[in-house]
Amino acid sequence: MFFNIFKKKSKKDLWPEDAKYKYRDFVRFRYRGEIRFGFVFEVKVDADGDFAYTIQMGGECPTFAYNQKEQNIIGKVN
Repeated sequence: MFFNIFKKKSKKDLWPEDAKYKYRDFVRFRYRGEIRFGFVFEVKVDADGDFAYTIQMGGECPTFAYNQKEQNIIGKVN
């Protein structure tokens, strides 16, 4: 009973349904004038009503690109 307090909500439950990219999709996107690769980590709706993604770049010591608009993401990598 005590451990039920510490359960995390899954990111799948918090994800908007009309978002084009889903959690852990491997995508290409424009970042500081270059094309980078990364995993979609989080999504939120910004003030303009567009989706803004947080993308994780790297593996062992990751960095994050915050507030990447959907139009800056080129597409999924298969």
